[in-house]
Amino acid sequence: MTSPAPYGLTGDDQPFWDNAREGRLVFQRCDECAYVRWPAAGVCPECLARQSTWTEVEGTGTLWSFVVYHRAYAADLKEQIPYPVALVELDCGVRLLGRLVDMDPGDAVVGMPLTVRYREVGEHGVVPAFGPAD
Repeated sequence: MTSPAPYGLTGDDQPFWDNAREGRLVFQRCDECAYVRWPAAGVCPECLARQSTWTEVEGTGTLWSFVVYHRAYAADLKEQIPYPVALVELDCGVRLLGRLVDMDPGDAVVGMPLTVRYREVGEHGVVPAFGPAD
């Protein structure tokens, strides 16, 4: 079953959200140069090829940066204020924003290994989040 992409997006990235709902992390991989890209795009930014394939990647990476939000930007997060949001550099090369979960924000250290987790965020559906690597 497909539901609309969260946050009113165009749908170009619908496979990303559909797979997240199933607990899989997928990105477009260029069929010409194998560059893995996010956000979804009709043209590879590396070689300008138009053909790509949605490919599952390992949900592992490192904490590149983070901030602690003191305001809920989604109503369903209001009860979780303050909550940390991270920029994670995945091992596949993509940098992805997501909440830090399953840890105290004070324990977050840039460069620490993380792994993807999935969380339901009300009307937005299932979204990738990140916690400490096991």
